[in-house]
Amino acid sequence: MKREGLQRTFRRWFSRLPEPQYTRFRNLKLFDWMNQNAPGKRVLNLGSGNGHFDHYLHKDIKPLHLDISSSVRNLDIIADAHCLPFKDRCFEVVYSIAVIEHLKRPWVAMDEIARVLRSGGHVVLEVPFLNVIHAEQDYFRFTDKGIRSLLDEKRFEIIFEQVDSGGGSFLSVFLLSYSEQFIPTTIMKAFWRVFMRYPFCLFKYLDLPINGSRTLRMTANSFLCIGRKR
Repeated sequence: MKREGLQRTFRRWFSRLPEPQYTRFRNLKLFDWMNQNAPGKRVLNLGSGNGHFDHYLHKDIKPLHLDISSSVRNLDIIADAHCLPFKDRCFEVVYSIAVIEHLKRPWVAMDEIARVLRSGGHVVLEVPFLNVIHAEQDYFRFTDKGIRSLLDEKRFEIIFEQVDSGGGSFLSVFLLSYSEQFIPTTIMKAFWRVFMRYPFCLFKYLDLPINGSRTLRMTANSFLCIGRKR
């Protein structure tokens, strides 16, 4: 009991420490596009979570926040992405950040996205390629060509795609998670994670000098993609 109480105390104390940003500075082109094209339109935030990215959006963009979990904040509707509770062609933009990999059947969810989008509407996605397993429901990773395949050129025209973050961002998370496996006890793991996450997060800066490289996609941590429904 004393050991469990000590672990709880450590977890409470560690949770108060600021979590470093592991990935390279977020590629804001996705949000730049949203802020130029989505104000005044009907927008669905698919898998909104707690709205971590809402502060990047223009004040005139009022997305409908949808998530499968009832525990998240600022939620408008609880629903499963595999079966969206909306009429056909009722949204002009569907955007989803770091969600598609958590879906058991992302191709079914993409069918639903296509169904609820109006002709000429847009789907805006950010998805991981290289990344550690980071949730209990974590099923897929996507290359840039994998995203194209998921969208299907018969349904969507790709109007923009880019590496979102590179291999240095992956190294930050991977090295921390991998090295932690060599630590024998829970308490030691907690200490290791708290104090080593700060030096490990510096690996993200390795991406800066190669930011414009054509081969950056080979070791991308994540991709972003915007498609227009035909």
